Amino acid sequence: MANAFSFKTYYNPYISPTTNSVWGVVSVTANQAPQEAQGAVISLICDVSGSMQGAKFNNAIATVEDLLEHAPNGIMLQVVVFDDDGKEVVPMTNLTPAVNRAQLVSQFRSNLKRVQIFGGTSMSTGIDVALQAQRQIGGGYARYGIFLSDGQSTEPESHLARAVKAAADMQIHLCAYGYGSDWNPNELTKMAQITNGWMPKAVPQPEALREEFATSIVKMANTVASDVALNLWTPTGARILSLSQAYPDWVKGEAAPQGDDHTWVVPVPPMSTKDHRDFIVHVELASVGARVVAMKPSVVYVAGGQRIEEKGDQATWMILEQTHETEKSNQVNAVVAGYLGQGQLAASTRAMTEALQAGDAKAAERHRTEALEIAQAVGNRQMTQVLEQAGAGSEVARKTAALGTSTVSLTEEDEA
Repeated sequence: MANAFSFKTYYNPYISPTTNSVWGVVSVTANQAPQEAQGAVISLICDVSGSMQGAKFNNAIATVEDLLEHAPNGIMLQVVVFDDDGKEVVPMTNLTPAVNRAQLVSQFRSNLKRVQIFGGTSMSTGIDVALQAQRQIGGGYARYGIFLSDGQSTEPESHLARAVKAAADMQIHLCAYGYGSDWNPNELTKMAQITNGWMPKAVPQPEALREEFATSIVKMANTVASDVALNLWTPTGARILSLSQAYPDWVKGEAAPQGDDHTWVVPVPPMSTKDHRDFIVHVELASVGARVVAMKPSVVYVAGGQRIEEKGDQATWMILEQTHETEKSNQVNAVVAGYLGQGQLAASTRAMTEALQAGDAKAAERHRTEALEIAQAVGNRQMTQVLEQAGAGSEVARKTAALGTSTVSLTEEDEA
């Protein structure tokens, strides 16, 4: 059976005798899903509070109907709407060639007319209804919630925190979208972080929703593995000083030591066919001999109830060779340098959003200017545009920046 994942590692293999740490990038790619693909159970959780009335509501309904008509076979799909209460308007349905899609749309329209909508925004109620349905589905499926909201939760924070934790306990990955302009980036980001979902996205224009959701559903349908962890082996005495996901979004995190003095574990959000994620790691070594293996990557995931570990071959290991030639030891790997630059972009963007939250407009503008210069230097067009719009006073752009920093892939061509 072919491996589900492949690896590449980028670093400078030469190290000075006076240096005891090194930066590297580990790239993990999901290969073509096998015939016995994991399968996906998806709850679409849509805000229908009062602020959704108008173009946003109309486009959300058109998007749901489009998904019911065209979502790929082989997945299970449920539709939930919420305002003050959560309501199931399409029960969990196994999409097969035998399902009458037109009847499914008709059922959605009929059920939506029967429920009361356009009330407050109690986010936990929508999540709770999704959890009830997903509890009835056994088996090792990839489990997702596509969460759409155009506002901020009007219920106590503890209610939302409880529901999100319950989703995490069931290994349901919440992938959130901020719709329009009045949503709270902190709420959506926490959903992703706690449930190990994809980082949230902003959809400021209602007409863009259909494409976003269609893309997400297809990716979810082609999930290679959802219960995934990147393992990094290091020699005795070595430790990982820092680790961040560098692509597709910069997400600062830490690798958790397993207690065996060798293995460090990093949870990975679900990956679909041909997805890849890059991680930048800083390894400190207790001592460096003439030649040393500093790190070996592997991926651990669950498939068919079995725990599987796939290890990178020797070509993917980080192997350091001691040298007195400064010309060699001072070399900078272009991929590592590029992601370190994008890490500086993420730090400046984060400082900007924190200053805005603190009401320090002067500091926020200083950090925005720093971030803009870095974004332009590293060729990140998306963040350049967001930061320019934030400088022009766009509230949506500021919130988009607060969701996290999208990065430019530095390994994608190499992975192809």
